[in-house]
Amino acid sequence: MPKKLGIEKLVFKPFENESALECFCRLQLPDEEIGVLLLREGDRYCLRFGFRFAGIHPLMSPEQVEAVLRRLEAGLRGLPQGESLRIHFRSFADDSVRQQELEELAQATTIPELQFLLFSEQRAIRELTEQGLRQPKDILLFVTYTLEPGKAHTHDQIERIIAWFVEHYEALKGRKEQLEELRYHHILTQGFKAGYLHWKQQLTIRMGLNVVPMTADELWGVVWSQFNHSQPPLIPQCLTLRGGDRGDDWTLSEEINDPFHATTVAIRGERGDRSTPKGDREWAYVKDKFVGVMTFDSKPAGFVSHEHQLYYLWQAASQFEDCEFVFELSRADEHATRASLQLLTRQNLTLTERAQNKNNLDVVAQLKAQGGAEAQAKIWEGAAPILVAGVVLVRRSSPQALDEACQKLSNCFNNGELNREREIAWKIWLQTLPITWHRLLDGRRQLYFTDEAAGLMPLACTATIDQRGLELIARDGMMPFYIDFVRQHRSMMIIGQTRAGKSAIGAGIFAIALAYGFNVVGLDYAREDGTTTMTDLINSFGEAGAWFDVGTSSNNLFEMPDLRHLTPEQQDSRRNSYLAFLVRALEVMVLGAHSDRRLGKRIHAILWKALTSFFNDAEIQSRYDAAYDQGFGSLAWQRMPTLIDFLDLLERLDLSGLVVVGSIAEAMAEIRLQLLSWVQSPVGKAIAQPSTVRSNAQITMYGMRNLTNDDEAAVLALSAQALALRRALECSDSLLVIDESSVLYKYDGISQIIGQICATGGKAGIRTLVISQDPDAIYNSAAGQQILQNLNTRFIGAIQSTAVESCCRIFGYDRSVLLPNTDESFLPDRSRLCSHWLVDVDGRLQYGDYYPSPELLAAVANNIPEQQARSRVMAQYSNKFEGWAVFAEQYSAAIRAGQSLQQLGQSPLSLGYPASNAVVHDSATHTAA
Repeated sequence: MPKKLGIEKLVFKPFENESALECFCRLQLPDEEIGVLLLREGDRYCLRFGFRFAGIHPLMSPEQVEAVLRRLEAGLRGLPQGESLRIHFRSFADDSVRQQELEELAQATTIPELQFLLFSEQRAIRELTEQGLRQPKDILLFVTYTLEPGKAHTHDQIERIIAWFVEHYEALKGRKEQLEELRYHHILTQGFKAGYLHWKQQLTIRMGLNVVPMTADELWGVVWSQFNHSQPPLIPQCLTLRGGDRGDDWTLSEEINDPFHATTVAIRGERGDRSTPKGDREWAYVKDKFVGVMTFDSKPAGFVSHEHQLYYLWQAASQFEDCEFVFELSRADEHATRASLQLLTRQNLTLTERAQNKNNLDVVAQLKAQGGAEAQAKIWEGAAPILVAGVVLVRRSSPQALDEACQKLSNCFNNGELNREREIAWKIWLQTLPITWHRLLDGRRQLYFTDEAAGLMPLACTATIDQRGLELIARDGMMPFYIDFVRQHRSMMIIGQTRAGKSAIGAGIFAIALAYGFNVVGLDYAREDGTTTMTDLINSFGEAGAWFDVGTSSNNLFEMPDLRHLTPEQQDSRRNSYLAFLVRALEVMVLGAHSDRRLGKRIHAILWKALTSFFNDAEIQSRYDAAYDQGFGSLAWQRMPTLIDFLDLLERLDLSGLVVVGSIAEAMAEIRLQLLSWVQSPVGKAIAQPSTVRSNAQITMYGMRNLTNDDEAAVLALSAQALALRRALECSDSLLVIDESSVLYKYDGISQIIGQICATGGKAGIRTLVISQDPDAIYNSAAGQQILQNLNTRFIGAIQSTAVESCCRIFGYDRSVLLPNTDESFLPDRSRLCSHWLVDVDGRLQYGDYYPSPELLAAVANNIPEQQARSRVMAQYSNKFEGWAVFAEQYSAAIRAGQSLQQLGQSPLSLGYPASNAVVHDSATHTAA
């Protein structure tokens, strides 16, 4: 007989049914915006507020760790009954934010060489992300406030019936919409006053967490990113409650950007594919990844120290990419907990007594009775019982890779603590979403006390210093962190032994500064052939770079900044700033180390009057205007006023109205004598002639050589300061770099000028970068303490063991902090092309690795074999960027393999680039063209 076909019924549930999201809400205060997820289940409403938290820094002293734990315990005791605190620790290999920043910088710059370096950094970051060496992390906190606005607060049946009739009668009168508006108005105002304010106090004041409330757009971005890769669209629907200046006069409004519900929009899909997640017993499939679920099913055996407790989860979470730790904490009922403990204690005491009557010993019953008694004692002493649910979501591209990752993560904990969920993984994954109502692992939560639960809060994370700038990768956790000296005024210092990677990280700072429109001016001690550490880097920038050599170049000290594009008020202010600098510079040239205070005051007064008269002269001003109109190198530029013109004015200066104590003639004679002597010296000629350094160069390096005394060194330092100050006053910030400072700081003049810039340069927009091998040389210089006190950001690389004592004495570090820097493993890693650093920003310490792109590393390669290899390779290509890219590829490969550079460039090689390199090469070449 033919086989009979049966009929199988399948029931499909829309994913929207799993969501309890009513809508997004926005609480708009005069000085703050607060986002809210409004959830609904029947007549019950839940407001879920979100907060961002930077993390508890993993590098703290034992005293700081103990204080943090005490604050967390105090905050847990204040958890409101019936509400929950959910913590999401997320670690995803995502570089989209950094890529977008670099793309914007590359498109904005007009320097093709800089664009080439930015494109190469984009590729390098992408490679680090794909290799799992770059893992951005963030921490989100979600708190709840639940209420039932339509529930009659009475136990009388008749009163409930009357309330029901009143509500429906108002609806029949056509006031349904008004009632709904009043209901939402009440929910949001009550949620803000009784919910948000209470939680904000618990998190910030009692727990000491520096949390930032998430806006409605950020909450929508979190929900959208659960299902999609792209940037989120506008919020589909949003209720906005605006409050007055005094927290009253609340008004409610509605914004609709899409007719479909937010959950439907989130799973609608992108690029033609739907984003609806797929469920399975062992995993959920979402965003092209298999998501495995692991649960904490037993309590840790114990914590051996405060550090172990605070960093218990961080030690495992920091090493895994594409995972999310989700922990939910809620207050347990103290009366029920106390009753359960009493019952447990009595039962085990009974078992113990019964065993004793039989001349036996029940060890398990004794231990349970003792544990029950200790738990009751904790409650009486003030500890609160906390219910904790812990889940880890692991994302991988295949079920096999997911199994391996889950097993590896499980091995990081004691046997049985963290287990794979293979039956209801889909359901638990749904519970972790912020748009669902269900509690996490409801019915399977573990009971802790406040002194234990703090160890189950995944709050430890490498704290982000800034949001953008120079990027390093934290050694502990592989999380990128940034040093932003553009928006934050940071004066920086790089310390390290020879071949510690100082030039590479310094060049990285140069590139970021140039990308943000800074002008970079540097002082470096030149070798006998006139080159310095940065010569090759400056040359690689082509027209954007300029070199100043005392014997062949000049920088007109009297070249005023071009301020004609500013308002008259701004012109006066900035002209006076440069005038004050000129007075100070001329005083240094005239007085030198002279200590006669009376003579100094007379000279100061004369210089002020002379310079004021000089710049108010109509002919002088017309020569400046003509020079700026015709531009650098023109005939008018050669006639720009200089120190020599100022000396001519001194001959006919009228000082009759000047009132000073002492002989004016003596002071005037001293000024003329000293300035004339400077004009006749090589250093003086370099500052007393029209500038030969291109005014449009964005990076200029001074090669300091053939200096005979402190006065000459000071004057050259003043020349560099003048260039930086001119750039800054022309509406552009400047970065002043002092390389080989161990040599340069033996000149007191340079030390004093740099000390003054470090202390007051911020007003003129000048940041300082000091690069040195020996901090003692700076500390013992004339203005050493002034310099070091104002360098608030330090990069300390590999150092000799003999330098540890100096760094501890000068910077106040504990010896144990610097010991890793003396280990051989702290030297640059040739296989990964990265250097290691201890970063100190305003006293916050962080170990990090700096990964320069191969192209940047090739540009700063400066020893003789490296220079020769670069010249051989570059000579084979007519296109500068093509040769640069080829040398970078060959050079980095040779460094990784530990091979000699002698073979580089001996025979032309094909490029053989991957697609990403081709994009970099084509873009940079096109820009250059």
